[in-house]
Amino acid sequence: MSKTQQRAEITGLRIVSLVVDDVDDAIEFYTQTLGFEVKADDDFEMDGQAGRWVTVGVPEQDVEISLVEAEEPYYDENTQTLLESKRGTETWWTFRTPDCEASVAALRDAGVEITQEPRTYPWGTEAMFADPSGNQFSLFEYAE
Repeated sequence: MSKTQQRAEITGLRIVSLVVDDVDDAIEFYTQTLGFEVKADDDFEMDGQAGRWVTVGVPEQDVEISLVEAEEPYYDENTQTLLESKRGTETWWTFRTPDCEASVAALRDAGVEITQEPRTYPWGTEAMFADPSGNQFSLFEYAE
């Protein structure tokens, strides 16, 4: 980009989308297991097709996760195929925690698949877990 070219005015990150097997199951996992809250759950119609817009997020934070099923009827075939290919493969988001070991124990007790046990680095402790759709997440405790 040349120095004289204008840049897009991006003021923040608000919503990230996540392809899930079932929106209702995902809502249950993110709210009951991770303690998130439902930020939006709205039915709508688009091009004569019924749809649903669902977001969840950490209470008192602005970033939301849009829970999307690839099979939504208002998506065209190409979009459905693209979304299906991303299910369980497109994440490595990092959730912050004050106690990685305790959080891993709580997730394990809730039946969550721990895909990497806590590992300590000079900058903190990290573990990995998967949601019911196979999406991977990092759980990170910063070093003091």
